[in-house]
Amino acid sequence: MNIWNQIKELIVFLESYQRDILIYRLTMILLVFYHPPSWVGEIPVRIAVVFMFFSSKLSRNRWLWLLLFIGFSAFSMRYWYEIDNHRYLINYWVGACFISTLFKDRIHVLKVNAHLLILLAFIFAVFWKLTSADFLNGDFMRYSLLIDPRMQYINTAIIGITPEQFLDKKLLMKYLSIAPNLKTKITMDSAPMLHTVALLFTYITLVIEIVILISFALKRFPLFQKIKDYSLHFFVLILYPFIPVIGFGLILSLLGIAQLEQGEKKKFGLYMLAIIVMQLATHFSILNLVTKDFSI
Repeated sequence: MNIWNQIKELIVFLESYQRDILIYRLTMILLVFYHPPSWVGEIPVRIAVVFMFFSSKLSRNRWLWLLLFIGFSAFSMRYWYEIDNHRYLINYWVGACFISTLFKDRIHVLKVNAHLLILLAFIFAVFWKLTSADFLNGDFMRYSLLIDPRMQYINTAIIGITPEQFLDKKLLMKYLSIAPNLKTKITMDSAPMLHTVALLFTYITLVIEIVILISFALKRFPLFQKIKDYSLHFFVLILYPFIPVIGFGLILSLLGIAQLEQGEKKKFGLYMLAIIVMQLATHFSILNLVTKDFSI
């Protein structure tokens, strides 16, 4: 009980902390772990983090945020065809942090941009899914279940595809990517439950994303104002411990905190929980629990 009280006190302390400084510093923590794997992104992060954690004034320094934004943008433009979607989202958010330092009401600018980025992320996610025939018929999810190593434990536990079969399919696809041949065909669907599981995952994902999109788009309505953050909590906490795309989970949680009103302690606490879960998921996701040796 004492531990629970201490946790609640910590949440109250963080939630009442000066919001713009809290957001800037949480963003810096995110960047320390997920900066671009290049000197053009790494050096600005190392320079900025040394200063930003020593004073509140430096945490909101526009020149440090401009340095970070330029470094991230340079990397994104150089490798735009390779980087993951969440790196673009992080890049946009770094830009929003820089823009906020140019205004007196920084908290309002951060809040508006965080809400807008969440909304745009799910607009494009839902649009892509609804307009892609190979998603709606389950082909994309079926392909992911067969090829994506993050899905291998699902294959073994639910579908019945052995690790050896999974590796064979992955190697065949790698061979075709190296030496493409239109005359060569690979039959990948070899498990009776594969199509059913793929369709189930497809429409569960789609429904959750539509609920999040509608809730954030119509947040002025009391019902959606109540459920919008809980739907995003559910999405992050259910999806990313199973499929550990940790950077995406962290940036969504951070954006969730940034768009909250002051005083929403329960929602704030759940977003902080999501950030902690994302850190644990780097080593203790469902995938890692079934595929790694955790001996010391």
